[in-house]
Amino acid sequence: MKHFKLFLIAALLFTGVSARGEVVGSSAPGAAAPAPATAADQAAQDAVIPPAGSEAASEPQAAVHPEKNDKPAMVLRDAEGKPLPDINGLLTLDDCIQIALANSPQAVAAQLNLQTAHVNLNLSKADFLPTVTAGASQSYSNSKMDGSSRTDHGSSDVYAQAQLSISGVTDKVRNVKIQQGAVEQAELNLDSVKNDLIRTVKKNYYALLSAVRAVGIRTQSRDLYKDQYERAAEYFRLGLRPKVDVTTAEVNLNNEELSLIRAKNLVKTASAQLANTMGVTTPKTLEIEDIAHFEKFDMPFDQAVKTAYANRPDVLSAQTDVRISQIKLNQAKANYFPTFSFSAGYSKYGDDFSLDNEETKLLASIEIPIFNAFKTYNGVKQAKISLENTLNSNRSLLNNVFLEVQSAYINMQEASESIPIAELNVEKAKENLDLARGRYNEGIGDIIELKDAEVAYTDAELSLLTARYDYASAVADLKQAMGTN
Repeated sequence: MKHFKLFLIAALLFTGVSARGEVVGSSAPGAAAPAPATAADQAAQDAVIPPAGSEAASEPQAAVHPEKNDKPAMVLRDAEGKPLPDINGLLTLDDCIQIALANSPQAVAAQLNLQTAHVNLNLSKADFLPTVTAGASQSYSNSKMDGSSRTDHGSSDVYAQAQLSISGVTDKVRNVKIQQGAVEQAELNLDSVKNDLIRTVKKNYYALLSAVRAVGIRTQSRDLYKDQYERAAEYFRLGLRPKVDVTTAEVNLNNEELSLIRAKNLVKTASAQLANTMGVTTPKTLEIEDIAHFEKFDMPFDQAVKTAYANRPDVLSAQTDVRISQIKLNQAKANYFPTFSFSAGYSKYGDDFSLDNEETKLLASIEIPIFNAFKTYNGVKQAKISLENTLNSNRSLLNNVFLEVQSAYINMQEASESIPIAELNVEKAKENLDLARGRYNEGIGDIIELKDAEVAYTDAELSLLTARYDYASAVADLKQAMGTN
């Protein structure tokens, strides 16, 4: 016991533990490493909770702010593992489209459907490939019959074989063609999903830009009302204006402050919608790059319709539907004709691994249908009805595509024609505001006239902003209707 106490004292001195149980540590060379930190010690180091028995426990602790978290931000990656643009940085329109195409649940689901279609195609092709198997077995039996002595017996078997069996070759070929059509449709569906995503990202991107610019317009209007209020208050102090002007100017300023708050909330809403389209969640408002000028769309309407018929994924998918229905009709008609089957097999086997025995099998057969309770007749009739229904759906789709292109083209023309008028209105409203402000400052005009001029100027700027982004959104809709996003 005496030796144990001496050893304990030496250990305490060596590690530098104080009487309160706090680790003092040592910087001398060869000092022992400190003991692993417990959960409580780690929490104390992170300033989440104070360490037990610490003198600083009663002192106020710094709050933990989420924005000051040192943990690395989640990095989004595409299907190839390449990092996507950081959603916490400045995003361009191309960045947002890239994130949406790689990360949106709709795009991921369409990609998985394409992979499933490829797997089904491979499964249909596998019917033409042989199968190879190998195996071994060992058996042992022990039996006793009444009136005879007990007997035991054991045997072993080892084999390897290859087989190829094809029944209804033409049916299998048609199944492969049908699965190839399914792969084409899955690819076209993926293209369609991408087109829809690009259109939606563009519209939400433009909506966020419009909301941000609207905040700037509302801020400018608020500053005008603030200047008006300060002037009215100064004129009232000098006895040049009545008290009602000050009250009216203050009400106008407060109303514009409310409009500015709503405009800022619209920015947050538009940011959330854009983030949702990209398939990401973030509590912060996205920072996006401004677009000074939008592209001009000059394609004639007839050419736009022809482009839609040639490029739209759903139109091309409908054409594939017609081709698949025709294959199924031929498949149903094939039941009127004989069915050919072929099988081949080769095996080696024996009671040991030398595989001394072998066997080869070849079989070819033909089966002629005579009567199957009119199943073939009704199957062909059903396939014909299905083909007619597919053709009718295809015609309906073409009509809808024409209507979509026409509606988007009309909206684009309307927005395009509205922009010059809206620009002229802004110019005239600015002139009217300058005149009203001058009349009020000279004591000729009243505050109501000034307020009306300020409201008209703000509305004109917002109308011009709406016209420009309506045009950009209409172009996005038209390109999506044409399948050229």
